[in-house]
Amino acid sequence: MSLFYTLAVLSAALSPVYAQKYTLTQDLAGNNFLPAFKYNASVEDFQNGGNVQFLSQSAAVQQKLTYVDDNNRIIIKVDNTTNGAGNSAFGRSSVYLMGNNMVNIGSLIVLDANHIPFGCSVWPSFFTQGQKWPDQGEMDIIENVNLASNNQFSLHVGDDNCNLPATSSSNQTGKITNGNCTVVPPLDINTGCVAAETKPNSFGTDFASAGGGVFAALWDTNGIAMWFFSRPSVPSNIGGTATPDPTTWGQPSAWFPASACDPTKAFGPQILTLYIDVCGQFADAPGLWDPSPCKAKADQCFQLVQDPTNYDEAYWEINYLRVFTQNGGTSSTPSSSGSTSNSNSNSAPASAPAPASASTSATDSAGAPNPSTTGSKGAATRSIPTSWFFTSALGLVALFWVF
Repeated sequence: MSLFYTLAVLSAALSPVYAQKYTLTQDLAGNNFLPAFKYNASVEDFQNGGNVQFLSQSAAVQQKLTYVDDNNRIIIKVDNTTNGAGNSAFGRSSVYLMGNNMVNIGSLIVLDANHIPFGCSVWPSFFTQGQKWPDQGEMDIIENVNLASNNQFSLHVGDDNCNLPATSSSNQTGKITNGNCTVVPPLDINTGCVAAETKPNSFGTDFASAGGGVFAALWDTNGIAMWFFSRPSVPSNIGGTATPDPTTWGQPSAWFPASACDPTKAFGPQILTLYIDVCGQFADAPGLWDPSPCKAKADQCFQLVQDPTNYDEAYWEINYLRVFTQNGGTSSTPSSSGSTSNSNSNSAPASAPAPASASTSATDSAGAPNPSTTGSKGAATRSIPTSWFFTSALGLVALFWVF
């Protein structure tokens, strides 16, 4: 057997992406985007301690925090008109959306956006979460805070044996900043495993100035791969009527291989989630706030919340969100009796908002998961099956034996 063939086999064994046929199962754009989500309303951010109140659908529409603009783009924003001066308990109005239809393993998620919320005290995220957190996992596709210029990709799981190994660096372009994917809420260990985007224009003002771009996440039995493409670099098979082909996209920004975190065990069906928090444990973290230009604007994060002009850039402008499945798979619907409690931070031990005392009408929240106020790690511990290793090894041995 030739050396070239040997290297090709080894490369294929380590590759994050394999050729698959993808079928479009959710196409959310224009006027059909917002009806695909429930508004998870709460007057307090119990999990993250943010200075925010998440509005019901009726309130968000009335205050024009969610709408479709004249260019058929979806706008999701923080209130930037209300002056909270003199009210020390003021919480700025925002939106927390959770998808009606869940995504399952074998899914490819693609989000095309022109603008991601940014600004001092602003904490946006687009992620997926299981109904039982952290046992059913969380995948953060877009997230960072304040005036950051680069996106961060991360996983949060309850599985004791999940990590982002150093060996992933050879199969991804992002920089590993934390390797432990396991979170333990009672011990305030919630950071998860994180890969920071190294390509330019992935977040903040640079993302907007470059015309936005596309984020994609592939979750299958091989692992979880995530990509970012700035607008000038979006592959031709993304968008329009094209069928995506991740094998042509090059190395992902983040690669979480099944060998280090079994995607069939650490994750349950996922709920598409999109929100904008204000302050909270991530945006207001001392290690992030103190050295940033935000410190010059206010000594502490909450001091900015009362000023509406601070939130002029705190909005999503989205062209579309699409979900594709391998071999024509289907989506499921969240159970109304399920519970979620999320940890949605990368660089600080914080949790994504999981409003507990939701003040919503049946119209606003019917069918949406019912988040609990505290995360709890499942009593049963899980380990990575050895079958993946044996299968891969036997496959290589067989090829060497034949040739």
